[in-house]
Amino acid sequence: MNKPAEAYIYHFETRDGMAVRIRRMTNDDTRYLVDIFKHMGADSRYHRFHQPTAHLDDDFVWDEAQHIADLYNAGGLLAFADLPDQSDAPIGGARYVMTGGGRAETAVSIRDDVQRMGIGSHLLKLIAKEARLAGVETLIATIQNDNRAIWCTLKHLPHPLKRVQDGTISEIEIDLTTYWPPADGSHHPQIQFVGSPPNAI
Repeated sequence: MNKPAEAYIYHFETRDGMAVRIRRMTNDDTRYLVDIFKHMGADSRYHRFHQPTAHLDDDFVWDEAQHIADLYNAGGLLAFADLPDQSDAPIGGARYVMTGGGRAETAVSIRDDVQRMGIGSHLLKLIAKEARLAGVETLIATIQNDNRAIWCTLKHLPHPLKRVQDGTISEIEIDLTTYWPPADGSHHPQIQFVGSPPNAI
């Protein structure tokens, strides 16, 4: 059974009219993370974990989800919605892990059947807000260059970011101490490419 209604701290409605409610992740949320993973296809899993995941056994998946739910020096959010075949279904999650010096790694996962509805954009904005409240100044992430969905999601963030391409991946840094577009009306680009920009984003 999920947490009581008062545990939900954020609410929004997708462009398709789905009501989404979000609460903070807890150490007891392993089963919800496993459920999200099982509803992600091979491409989604690869873009999230940067390795093939087609033949992982259930014990391994559970252990990895349990590790994600361990919130030591970390914070996370889980999104829920009522689906046609499941009420109060976990549909996505976001997490940050502090690495020191005001920096934290972040990642977002969305189950396949509710992608392209703006849920990832909302979760990324909210996890950035949560991280900033916890004292994080810079969010970092490793992203596959062909992951068009996350690049589109990043453009909805109200913060500038740096992008360094390295082969098929890019390392990004999101500056949570600065807002974009700039309040002074200057026209700085949101994404600053370090080195040569990739052919497509």
